[in-house]
Amino acid sequence: MFCTFKRIIRNGALVTIIGLLAACSQKAETLKLSVTQFGTATETAFDGYDAAFSAQFAPFPKSADAQRDEFVRNMAAFTGPVTPSNIETLLDPDAVKISPTVRDQWTATLRDLRNQYQQFVAIFDNIEAGSALGASAVTQSGPILEKLRTQLATITSDFARNPPTYLTRRSTLIAELNTFRKDDSNDPEARDLEYQIWWQRWQGLLAEEQAMQSKTLRAFLTATKLGDKLQGQIDNYARLDVASLIGAVEQGITLADQINKLSPQELVTQGTGLLETATQ
Repeated sequence: MFCTFKRIIRNGALVTIIGLLAACSQKAETLKLSVTQFGTATETAFDGYDAAFSAQFAPFPKSADAQRDEFVRNMAAFTGPVTPSNIETLLDPDAVKISPTVRDQWTATLRDLRNQYQQFVAIFDNIEAGSALGASAVTQSGPILEKLRTQLATITSDFARNPPTYLTRRSTLIAELNTFRKDDSNDPEARDLEYQIWWQRWQGLLAEEQAMQSKTLRAFLTATKLGDKLQGQIDNYARLDVASLIGAVEQGITLADQINKLSPQELVTQGTGLLETATQ
């Protein structure tokens, strides 16, 4: 009978352990949802960062017919030999070619940034759901996230203070303005009309710039704010239950919606103030 009692106790303890492991597994899987939110947000932010960098040097878009006609005019006026080094200019003289060294440095920097956040997310992909080692890995990920959050806040703040602009397109419009300012053949009314048209094009360019800047800054703010919330979940992981972690995922969705509704000026204000709260 004593052996039977021991077996009951042992079986009861086993059921309890299995239940605890199941609960831990649920916690780990739920935390992964917040980690995935953060990882996806950082990928979106870095995609926008790369696009904003390239947009600085992109010329005004041209139709295929316009590109063809311009190439024909360029060839009619060009008297030298065509070489691999000048063919790109003949095809599109407005395009500013980024130095291969600069482009390679940018690509390497962005790749390194992406890898850091991907490696952080991978920590949770490799966690054994419900294991003691898994819980330990969650705790050890906290300091890593703190560094990533500070880095994100720095990038976001720098972007908010000094956003990239459409450098090539601005130069094109300024060159056009100087060209018809020097044209003495136009009467005052025609010149005024040219100025009005140019002003409208310039305002349109500024609006496009702001849309690009706001889209990228929005993505960085979202990633940063989700990182802040994830830090709280990781730091308090042992005390949180599944319901709390599910609530945190829902809060992340709400947070993204709120950031999407911010005006350009509100985005800049929040972006420039991030460094003050990044490690709090």
